[in-house]
Amino acid sequence: MKNMIRFLLALSLTCTWAMNHVAAQQQSGASARPAAALYQEITNYSKQRRQDLSSQGKAFDAEASEKIEKEQRKLAANYAAQLATRADLKGMDVFYLGSLHNFADQRAEALAAMRRFLAEGGADAKGTPAQVARNIISIYAAQHKSLDEAEAALAAYLADEPQSPLHVFQMEMELALAQRKAKQPERALAHSRAAFEAAKKPGPESLPVRLIVEAGTTLADIYQDMKKKEEAQAVVIDLYNLALDLPSANLYRQVAGRFAGKERAAGEARAALATAGQAKTAPELEVVEWIDQPPTKLAELRGNVVLIDFWYEWCGPCRMAFPTLRGWHKKYKDKGLTVIGLTDYQGTLGRSGMSEPQKLEFLRKLKQDEKIPYAFAIAETGTDNQRAYGVSAYPTAMLIDRRGVVRFISIGVSPQELDELGGMIDKLVKEEPPAAK
Repeated sequence: MKNMIRFLLALSLTCTWAMNHVAAQQQSGASARPAAALYQEITNYSKQRRQDLSSQGKAFDAEASEKIEKEQRKLAANYAAQLATRADLKGMDVFYLGSLHNFADQRAEALAAMRRFLAEGGADAKGTPAQVARNIISIYAAQHKSLDEAEAALAAYLADEPQSPLHVFQMEMELALAQRKAKQPERALAHSRAAFEAAKKPGPESLPVRLIVEAGTTLADIYQDMKKKEEAQAVVIDLYNLALDLPSANLYRQVAGRFAGKERAAGEARAALATAGQAKTAPELEVVEWIDQPPTKLAELRGNVVLIDFWYEWCGPCRMAFPTLRGWHKKYKDKGLTVIGLTDYQGTLGRSGMSEPQKLEFLRKLKQDEKIPYAFAIAETGTDNQRAYGVSAYPTAMLIDRRGVVRFISIGVSPQELDELGGMIDKLVKEEPPAAK
């Protein structure tokens, strides 16, 4: 989480304040580099170093990323040490000092500086800088077992603006972990619930799926600590439903990996939601070309069970799945199953230089050669559909019931995956279609 906090600072506090303070201090004839300039350099350090590597024709890989982070941390510590010696430090300069300590992962020093900023910052201690300071104070105070101070900083943050789901998640999560460790289960439970709600919050600032899983796992574990097994299982079911509602193959995979053996209970709960009309319908597909199928919308397939196979021609496991998909099409086509093989022009044949008409002809021939009886749907790029369904691994199958609700997600072609997917297809085709409106 410490890396995330440093990254958050670079995003949450725009360079506007820094640039304004640079100009003001330079106009006043300050001989030392302005605190804002030091902060701005550290904030932009990673981006600048990546640009340097790119101009030199060097790769930006995991090793390079780690090296740059270490350089940034060391430089931030150096600049923080320089700033700390200045006798006239006040206002935003104290904020920049705390921020530099934070980038350097000097937590105690960052905590002290942000306390000072809120206490002495005057007119500067408001808005975004004040909220960032409260965020850091709450997190680091919780880590240092100063739980009352952490609670107070969180309360002050929630009473002010602007707010970010990531800030709220971080503070609630740290307090939940600290209070769980301190054997304060009720307080830990309250903060863990709040962290889970912040993590699930949809919108432009929605959090990465790994944080959703982290929050849900912690909440389920705290319920288990308290011998509340039904509540713990409800959290797991909530995670599964969220993965299917979004929908997100990435989230589904992580939840299934963390809570193996809970699929049956989650499936039953999902079926109840779908029947009651309380589950979200699957997003429409962005398709520019169909092969062996008139242009179709998912909404037009309501009443059928729909299997969307996300695949690419270069993906070996994707092509290994063709015989199984052919078999399901043959077995269930007259029982209401529609299979759609979804791919896109951009990802097909990589950088072959082929035109879209050439790629279309290639896909037509591949479909014929592989004797694939179901339709191919081709998007311009994979971006929109993959984002809409949270897909990043191939093949991924989305199984949609007769009401248009995603009921199952399968990733890969292991025997277990295919058996489970086949079992769900068999189950869903036996469900009654929704009553006509």
